[in-house]
Amino acid sequence: MLYLKNADIVEQHIVSIEDRAFLYGDGCFTTARLKAGEILLWERHIARLQQAISALRMNCDIQSIKNNKAMLLKQLAADAEGIVKIVLSRGVAQRGYAIPQQTTDIYTYFYQNTVQPNAPTHVHRIGIMPETLATSFQPLKGIKTLNRLEQVILKDNALQRGWDEALCFDQQQHLVEGIASNCFVYIDGIWCTPDLQLAGIEGVMRQEILARMQHYQIVHQIRIISQSELPQIRAGFFCNALHPMQIMDTLQLDAHIQSLDTVPCMTLFQSLQLQQLV
Repeated sequence: MLYLKNADIVEQHIVSIEDRAFLYGDGCFTTARLKAGEILLWERHIARLQQAISALRMNCDIQSIKNNKAMLLKQLAADAEGIVKIVLSRGVAQRGYAIPQQTTDIYTYFYQNTVQPNAPTHVHRIGIMPETLATSFQPLKGIKTLNRLEQVILKDNALQRGWDEALCFDQQQHLVEGIASNCFVYIDGIWCTPDLQLAGIEGVMRQEILARMQHYQIVHQIRIISQSELPQIRAGFFCNALHPMQIMDTLQLDAHIQSLDTVPCMTLFQSLQLQQLV
C-alpha cells in the first residue's frame, strides 16, 4: 500500500481526531481502477470530484488532485495494477458545523492488486432489500460523500440473509441501485437502468456504459422501474468503477428463486467492448 497526503508520501497514515471527515463525514471520495499504470475513466472521476467540491463548497483546486495523481504514478511501476482511492476532507478546523475556509486535504491511497479478471464476474445470490433508501438531500443528490452508513447497514443485512448483493429501492418502491453498485436490468428486450432523481449515486461506470450504449446504438432506457416489474427481468448486472459488469445469476423473489439468463449480458459486454475496462 502507498499513501499520499497533499502530494507528499506518508509513511505512517495518521489523521487527526479533530478532522472534519472523522467528526462529521465532511468530505467526499472516489475509487478507481489502475490498469497498466493508468487510472481508468480518469476524466469521469475528476468530473465526479469537481461536482462534489462544488456541492460541498470545498476550497479545493482540481489541479491539486491531478498533481497528487502524477506524484502517485511516479512512485509506481509502469505496469502497476490495483485500486486508487482519493478522499477529500475539509480538514481540521474550529468546532461546529460552520464551513471553514481552509484548503481541502487530499488523501490518495493505492492498494496493489496483481490478479485481475479478464471477463465479467458473476454475482450468484441476489435478494430484494426490504429496507428502503432515504430520499437524497437535493443539494447533495448523486454525490459520493463520506457518509456511507446506509451501505454499511444494508451490506450487513444482506450478508445475514445469505445474499451476495441486493437490489435497493426508494420509499416509493422504485428500483435505485445495488448496495455497492449501479445496476442495469433487461426487460422486454430493452436494457433499463433506474432513474436516480430521488436517491442513489451516479457512478462513473454507469455513465460510461450509458455513453457506450449511445455510441453503439444499443436500445436502452433510463426510467422508473417499479418493484412490480421484477418478475419481468430476464437478465441483469451490477457495475461500478472496479467492475464494469457483475452478472446477476439468480434473483430471490419472496420464497421463489428466479434464474436469470446470462447471454444478454455477455452479448452486451462484447458489443460495448467492456473488456477494455476489465
